[in-house]
Amino acid sequence: MGRRQPMVASTVLAVLLGGCFGAGSVHADTASGIALYVDNLAAGCSDTGPGSQAEPFCQIQPAAQAVAAGGVVHIARNNTAYAPVTVASKGTADAPISFITAPGNGTIVTVAGGQATAITFSGAQYIDMAGIQASAGAPTAVTFSDAQHITYRYATVRTGATTATTPAIAVDGSSSGIALTHDLVLTTAGLGFASAAGAQDVTLADDRFSLDVGGGIAAAGTTGIHLAGDTISTLCGNAISLTGGTSGSVQNTVVMPGGTRTCSRTDTPAEFTVDASSAPQVTADYNAVNPLSTGTDYDWAGTAYATTQAFQAGTGQGSHDLDQTKLTIPVTGSLTEHSPLIDSADANAPGEPATDYDGKPRVNDPLVADTGTGDSSYDRGATEFQDPLTASGVGMSPSTTGYVGVPATATAQISNPWSDALDGLTYTFDFGDGTTATSTSASATHTYTQATDGSYIPVSVVVDTAGGTRVGGADTWYRVSPLPALTSSIGCGRSPAAPDTASCFYDVGFDPYTVTSDQITFGDGSSAVSPTALSGTVTHRYAAPGTYTVTQKTTDSGGRTATATTKTTVGAAYVTDGPNRLLDTRYGIGAAKRRIGPGGVIRLKILGVDSVPTSQVSAVTLNVTDTGATTSSVVTVYPDGTSRPAASNLNFKAGQTNPNLVTVRVGKDGYVDLYNAHGYVDLIADLEGYFTTSPSTTDERMSSLAAVTPTRVLDTRSGVGAAQGKVGPGSVTTVILPASGRGIATVNAVLNVTVTGGTSNGVITVYCGASTPPPASNLNYRAGQTVSNLVMANVCTGGKFKIYNSAGHVHLIADLQGLYTNELAGTTDDATSPSGTPLVATIPTRFLDTRNGTGAPAKPIGAGNTLAVKVAGIDGIPLGASAVLVNLTGTGPTTTTHLTAFGGNGLPNVSNLNLTTGETRPVLTVIPLDQDGYIHMHNANGSVNVIADLEGYFG
Repeated sequence: MGRRQPMVASTVLAVLLGGCFGAGSVHADTASGIALYVDNLAAGCSDTGPGSQAEPFCQIQPAAQAVAAGGVVHIARNNTAYAPVTVASKGTADAPISFITAPGNGTIVTVAGGQATAITFSGAQYIDMAGIQASAGAPTAVTFSDAQHITYRYATVRTGATTATTPAIAVDGSSSGIALTHDLVLTTAGLGFASAAGAQDVTLADDRFSLDVGGGIAAAGTTGIHLAGDTISTLCGNAISLTGGTSGSVQNTVVMPGGTRTCSRTDTPAEFTVDASSAPQVTADYNAVNPLSTGTDYDWAGTAYATTQAFQAGTGQGSHDLDQTKLTIPVTGSLTEHSPLIDSADANAPGEPATDYDGKPRVNDPLVADTGTGDSSYDRGATEFQDPLTASGVGMSPSTTGYVGVPATATAQISNPWSDALDGLTYTFDFGDGTTATSTSASATHTYTQATDGSYIPVSVVVDTAGGTRVGGADTWYRVSPLPALTSSIGCGRSPAAPDTASCFYDVGFDPYTVTSDQITFGDGSSAVSPTALSGTVTHRYAAPGTYTVTQKTTDSGGRTATATTKTTVGAAYVTDGPNRLLDTRYGIGAAKRRIGPGGVIRLKILGVDSVPTSQVSAVTLNVTDTGATTSSVVTVYPDGTSRPAASNLNFKAGQTNPNLVTVRVGKDGYVDLYNAHGYVDLIADLEGYFTTSPSTTDERMSSLAAVTPTRVLDTRSGVGAAQGKVGPGSVTTVILPASGRGIATVNAVLNVTVTGGTSNGVITVYCGASTPPPASNLNYRAGQTVSNLVMANVCTGGKFKIYNSAGHVHLIADLQGLYTNELAGTTDDATSPSGTPLVATIPTRFLDTRNGTGAPAKPIGAGNTLAVKVAGIDGIPLGASAVLVNLTGTGPTTTTHLTAFGGNGLPNVSNLNLTTGETRPVLTVIPLDQDGYIHMHNANGSVNVIADLEGYFG
């Protein structure tokens, strides 16, 4: 182990791709020789020609015959094989002859022998042949006969020989100075290599032998054969056999089984055999042996040794050898990190080249201990484990897709197990649009000017060392799209459990730029909120009911701004609480026991009375009844401490009893005022519920109004919702609401209840749950009278409520105008009940009076006519409000009639106010708004003047 060595050694002579010797990678001095050219596909080639670049030889043979000492033969790498060649040329030590490859239409030069030897060196001297492949069908592929000083390298040698005695490469006994380096030898049944008795000075270094049943390297009577850094895989053992008095060395060589097939031979030769006549003259060390499962490691001088330990003890050889007890060599022979083969070879072994099989340099692995001799960077076997520094990918930001005008950054993803430092690397990026950038850091930034129209372009990086050596490269596919607009959206909702709090969901649309500022303001003067996420929910509690504009303003690093707004209404949730009698002047309840006189005012305490809270109550709902009046008069209910409005809640004549539901703001002191205009009258007020801004997660009564299309749910005249026919005295009629009112979230139903055709005077009470009706009443009627009143009816399980009739026989009619639902509405607990909106109570404000032209022309509504009145904008009512709470009064009808108030979905089959000729009567109504902010009032018969006083709106 030591410092990382340079990736390229100065001695590298070749660059190989896929085992092929590259063009121009052998540099020969041609000053003293002639360059000859061979190209079997050249149109003007001729085997009798000059062998020039313009008129090359067609085959190698004439070039081999023509070349002289110091000459270079350039052979074109073509897809068509060349004919067998016999090289008999003679170079000198100072002027060798070279055979190298040159550009052609393929990647390699192959000499195909067929049934003959492909390449024969016969009497040749001082020849260097590089990158010339040799193949033969049955005989030996490469033969050396009386050849001297021949180097054959960077080649693939293949034979289909079917006999175990036929080698792929053969050296006869008269040859010497033969060097086979960086070669790949492939056989099926024959030997890989054989040298005969008399051969001298033979080197096999950094070669790979992939062999079948025939065996590997065999030398008989060879003087000075040196195996250094070879990798030999065989199917049946016998990787190395040195006999007949052979001398030499075997070092740094790896021997292993070839694949997972079973050997067909019956004998089990050792992987490494040295006979008794050769053993004293052979040196073996720094090798690695993995034998067949049925074989043995060594056969030395006739004795078998199954392990290196036994071999060392018995022979004194192989003191640094490794065997199957110390490592398992992969079938591929490839090295992996931490292998014992790394940095453990003898760099001084005879014949060991400075580069490995692939022509790559020796490198020192800092993660492995150095156990070799000499230069510690040498590995055992043909392949050197290289620095794993590589470019593993390209990361893009923005990832996958870039945008026109937005800087995109490409980052090389570097895998560097040997070091944390990346100093000295150069990165060349190609952004796929014709733009390149070179950087000494692992990233580069580019701004695209054109979109790729939905297609992808390659973005790549190549990484080089400071010395110009290619570390590797990587690429990715990238799409460039037009720059999207910066957008944002925001919307707010409320829960009845927290009616004064807006919960706003915001979302900034995809932005390739960085968002630099994001602020949300709530329209009430409070400080802005700056969310950190691009989407999410923010909440804000308002100090006062009303409709507010919530604004989100977003700015990005590109200088762009997006603004989104929404309206949100916060107010009060309704809590049903009653009926409980808070006022009855007949008995001194809530006020003195006396009738209220002309111009008189009763201050009625609300806050803290009965179960009404002492604070955070904005409005109260009362069923107010006049009785025993001495003259015609009106009653106005309004917040204590404020000016009395012109609106009225009760209109009555002497001697009548008239109820009307009233929702009125509570004065700051917790009181409401009841004003009587004329004469004397007793007043009764029953608490139905109150509106609060106080949050609660436990009170299931907390609810908001969901306005619905007015729907008739009961009419005993026609058998709707109950049996056809008048109900009798003391009767209780059970009514079931439509499906939307049957969920567990529905707390109250807003009903316009009408009686008609009574045979005697009576009262109506609407309730649920109790076995007997409460003492309070919702509607008082006289015999023959048609009269109605708005009722906040408690709803029991299954959407049921009950109507009690006290006396006589009478027809009952009930029209649904809305539902009060709690926080479970619209959730998985109750998906049927509609979600509601809170009440914003207002000072009673008259916005319509057809008698004097307020809000409409000064004329009564005619028979069958509908009057549309715009209420959006009145007293802060926003466009988009769901409904308004209106005290609706009809006066001066020319005949018996009824009024219907509705939104924009067409005239419903319901009524809100029933009038007799000349009568003046009010009723509290919940009226939906149409999409343009209008309400509509329809008169059935004759003509009638209409007065409308605003009590509040639902957001």
